[in-house]
Parts: sequence; structure tokens; C-alpha cells
Amino acid sequence: MSLPNSEPEHPSRIVDRYLSRYNIEPNLGQNFLIDPFPIRTSIQAASDLGLNNDSHVLEIGPGPGVLSVELLRLGSKITAIEISQNACDFLESELNHEGLNLFNEDALSIQWPDTITHVVANIPYGISSPILERIQEHHRSNPLMGISLLVQREFAHRMVMKSIPKDRGPLGIALWLDFECKLISDVPPSSFRPQPDVYSSIVTLRPVSRIELQDVSRKLVRRISSWCFGRRRRKMRTSLRDIPRGILKIGKWSSSDWLRILDNLENEGGNLRGFMDKRPEELTPEQWTSICRIIAR
Repeated sequence: MSLPNSEPEHPSRIVDRYLSRYNIEPNLGQNFLIDPFPIRTSIQAASDLGLNNDSHVLEIGPGPGVLSVELLRLGSKITAIEISQNACDFLESELNHEGLNLFNEDALSIQWPDTITHVVANIPYGISSPILERIQEHHRSNPLMGISLLVQREFAHRMVMKSIPKDRGPLGIALWLDFECKLISDVPPSSFRPQPDVYSSIVTLRPVSRIELQDVSRKLVRRISSWCFGRRRRKMRTSLRDIPRGILKIGKWSSSDWLRILDNLENEGGNLRGFMDKRPEELTPEQWTSICRIIAR
């Protein structure tokens, strides 16, 4: 494999060598990136968020290392977490570099370094949601500068809430609390071996500090929006009246407290006027924060 300061090797050759060395027949969901264009695009997108040779990058699921080698060529320090023993053996034999710190672990359970500044990864599609939750959790205690991810295209559309109301849901609302999500580029199935049945997309997450959230519980926004979006066909009035006790415990509200809260919401004006007669996908993230601010008050 080409190391930093050498001529780059085409990713398809790296993947071919990896698959043949271990006699691997990719399983369902194992799709290896063989196109240099999305690799360069992912790194450029992260560079626009401050990625440079002083950065500490977390890479999740590096596989045979087609993205890792380009990050090392940039000069970044990498912490790579890979669950496959074969992939780790391959990386150790082909990409022995002081800038790479490799862990043969599950990215959802291992402790992430406090010093990471960026996350750049082609994350396994089957764990996209829990990985994003973990990224958001990590960011709140150890702020990141930026994230660049390759994910399934439909999932990317829900992350950025591309088409309203279809793509607006609890995923996009939760990410909006901490990030500005941007769709960078689509990636066709031909960029992978074997080719998946779906398109992929590169998405960036730029950390933001939203003034709307200064006195709002993120936990409350996530819990209430998830509950209501789980009942998409119902109007907000119906979903809120059926709130489970688990949500009431957040604010230590009794059932009678909750009825008074609903009365206050019914009479609210401004950007919440008439919202009780709408369905959850019709509400903006700002309206969700307004709802939770009034509930907490």
C-alpha cells in the first residue's frame, strides 16, 4: 500500500489484495470503496471543517485502509477502530505508520480518545444510527471540529432533512440540536465492490451553538419528538395527550401537571399558533424547541 509521500495506489488494487489474501467473499452489507473520487471528496469536506496535519481523526471501520492511507498522506494522526481481525492484520502489515493507532474493537463499546478533533469514516450502514448517537454524545463532552461521513443516501437525506415533510424526523431533529448537516455528494453503487443496491452520500456535520437551545433540555426534545414521530399519522394534540410516564419522569410531572401544560400549549401564539392540529413532520426544529421550552417552564 502507498505510504505518505509516495505515489498513491488505486484503491481497487488495495481492496483486491485484501480480498485475495484472506480469500474473503464479502457478506451482505460488506461493500468496499474502490473509487478514489469519494475518498478525496470526503477528505476535502473534512478539510473545509478544519482538518489538517495537526488534527486527530477518528476513523470507524477502516477495512483495508483506502481512506486511512489518504488521511496519513495529509499528515493527520488517526485512531482507527476496526472490528474485523483480518482487516486489522492487513492494516498492520501494509500500513505500519507511527501516525496510525489501530484498535481491533467494536466502535460502539470502546472508549474514544478525548483528543479527537474530527471523525472521517465510511461507517457501516447497519450501525449508522447508533454511531451518530455515539458521535453526538462524545461531542457534548469533548467538542469536535467537524465530521465527514459516507452513509446510505436515504439515511443522508434524513440526516439533513432534505425533502420536507418526507425526510423530516427524529434523526434530523436530534442532529440539528448540535450540528449543521450538509449533503456534499452522492456516490454511485459502481464506486464499491461488490456493488450495493443503493446509492450512498457524503454528509458533513459542522458543530453549531444554537441560541434557541440555551434554556431547553436536549433530552426532552429528543424524547418528545421521537414519541410523536412514532405516531406520524396522528395530530400533535393526540400524541401529546398520550405521552408515556417515562417522559413525564423527566420533569417529575404528574398527570394533572401534564394536562395544565397541554392547556398552556393550546393557548400559545407566535410560531406555535395552531401547531396542535398539525402532524409532527409539519413542525420545524425551532418549533420543537419552543414546545419543549414551554413544557419545561
